[in-house]
Amino acid sequence: MRRLSQVLKAGAPDERGVIAPLTALLMVALLGMSAFAVDTAMMYSEHAQLQNGADSAALAIAQACAHDPSSTDCTAANDAATALAGGNALDGVSHVPVASVNFGTGTVDVTTQARDTAGNNHFSLVFARALGIDTADIQASSEATFGGYSAADVVPLAISKCASDPGFGRGLMFFPWHGSGMANQPGWSCKTPSSSGSDVPGGFGWLDHSGPCTVSVTLAKPDVGSGTGNNFPAGCGTKFAGWRAALAAGKPVEVLVPIFDNATVHGSGPQFRIEAFAQISIRGWHFTGSGNTYYTPEASALSSSLGLTESDTGLFGEFIRKVTLADAAALGGPTSYGALGVQLSK
Repeated sequence: MRRLSQVLKAGAPDERGVIAPLTALLMVALLGMSAFAVDTAMMYSEHAQLQNGADSAALAIAQACAHDPSSTDCTAANDAATALAGGNALDGVSHVPVASVNFGTGTVDVTTQARDTAGNNHFSLVFARALGIDTADIQASSEATFGGYSAADVVPLAISKCASDPGFGRGLMFFPWHGSGMANQPGWSCKTPSSSGSDVPGGFGWLDHSGPCTVSVTLAKPDVGSGTGNNFPAGCGTKFAGWRAALAAGKPVEVLVPIFDNATVHGSGPQFRIEAFAQISIRGWHFTGSGNTYYTPEASALSSSLGLTESDTGLFGEFIRKVTLADAAALGGPTSYGALGVQLSK
């Protein structure tokens, strides 16, 4: 094998120094790739922060509007969104070009945009500056829906409209199976009890099940069937046992319950027309069949003060006006009985 020195001596061209220009050319490409990789990762991180800010702002404003439309977070949505979006940014700064509330559709729209600490509405790049790209416009959007429930998988109980408190001012209540006295109090929309002693024909009843102690109710198709008889459904034992355990441990039990405004009797049993859902914090219950009864101290005291007897069956609970996220529920229905929900829709 001939040595390189021998080749050079033989008149071959001198190739020394070629590596330097090649390295310089490759460095440009390598720097460009580094700029792309590092700045792209930073942009992804910035977008994630902006998306978190948009989501949290939309949900928080929707909760405020559902709970109290006159609240500051609802009427000054942009200010609330700016504060929440900034709280979700690592540098504590975000711009909110859009934060709007539409009560007609029950929606809140929030758009967040990158902003640097100098107040410029863009994201400042680092390595890409070597390629002449100084900034990037990064935005994220979110929409939250708020309002009453239009459909839900609920406990198969139906409460008479006349046994409900239209003013939400009575606190803990007893929701009776037969409660004709409720209808005669001021503020109730049903005034004439039926001959059977119920406020509305059909009274307070168990609905036909579509699952284990569950029924799917859609207000667009409000008629729900019910079997005859007042016995406690065997399939509800597990669910009520869970309620009892939670209440005994001092935990809240909050459920959606259908409220009906009318009922018709067919050969197979009553057909209830559901008008809305009530959100109720359960305190106890007393039903016939299977001896399914449980009283918290509050429910026991109320039962005594009302002079209830063994034949008075129903639920003890309190209407609650608070925003919840309910599983297996769709929004867009009425808020007549305080059942309010909020969920991200986009």
